[in-house]
Amino acid sequence: MTDQIISTHSRVVGIGDTMVDLFTRAAELPCRGGNIWSTAVSLSPGGTAANVSANIAQLGISSAFVGCVGEDPYGNYTIQEFAKIGVETSGIERKAEAFTGIVLTILDMQGERTFIACAKGAAYSLLSDEFTRRICFLPKQVVHSSGVCLVEEPARSNLLYLLHLAHQARNRIYFDPNLRLEGDIFTASLQEAQWQAISQSNVVLIGDDEIKRMCETDSLSSGAQQILQKGPELVVVKRGEKGAIVYSRDQEYSEAAFNVPICSTAGAGDSFDAGFIAAELRQASLRDALLYANAVAAIKVTRQGARAVPNHQEVMEFLDARGLKIHLSTNAAELSQPLQ
Repeated sequence: MTDQIISTHSRVVGIGDTMVDLFTRAAELPCRGGNIWSTAVSLSPGGTAANVSANIAQLGISSAFVGCVGEDPYGNYTIQEFAKIGVETSGIERKAEAFTGIVLTILDMQGERTFIACAKGAAYSLLSDEFTRRICFLPKQVVHSSGVCLVEEPARSNLLYLLHLAHQARNRIYFDPNLRLEGDIFTASLQEAQWQAISQSNVVLIGDDEIKRMCETDSLSSGAQQILQKGPELVVVKRGEKGAIVYSRDQEYSEAAFNVPICSTAGAGDSFDAGFIAAELRQASLRDALLYANAVAAIKVTRQGARAVPNHQEVMEFLDARGLKIHLSTNAAELSQPLQ
């Protein structure tokens, strides 16, 4: 393998899991040994970190992805789908001996999703030492990642290495724990890895159930303060249909979710993450960043597919139609261009 340095020039660099999603819709889940009918399967690109990278590009900001796919048709499909929306793919490693992970998503009639991750030992978890040591971050780049790659080695160690590298380079880091527990068991090694990632991050984007589990508290505020004590400057708690809350060491803002008809909640959290990152890059206030992120997630859940996010103009029109004005000061054309 060549030892050539890989340096992406996008404004935002995502690191972590990329898979494919197979969607089907069913009225109910089968009992053990039972049988049901569901709709024909539809295919779309997925993976939590990969979704955020794709969604950021859709929102008009130059985006790159670092991760691992198999040398298989799904790996080819993943890279092609990134290319369609302009996500930079020079940081993707191919593995001939591994398959690209698959997530089977079963949607009920209300749009709620049940996941079966066919992904233990999949390519995303095999991000190698040799490859990650070639990654170089540029000044002023923003980095985001997800905790899915912390479940297995060698991806765990290599993700933590890249987050440390970005932290040392003073890149702004956004991290979503995205807890993926097997049998509801939160192992000590996974807990330690999650806290290591959090300690390297500037902003933690986390679900309300996750923060209660990680911080062993029923109080969102108390959990947020525990996380802030580890080093981040902001904790954003995603509460689904209840909206979101952002905590700093001395402030707290909350915004309700928008009431919209739901088609599919798959990818809603990833769309919120992308919206919040995009809003901060456009120098939004914390209140306006929450409104923007809530709007991105609201539009997404009215659509099928984990990456069915709006573009920036659609978000602004959505807010304007509801009489909500937000202030974004960064030049949009500048954010869409690579760093020099």
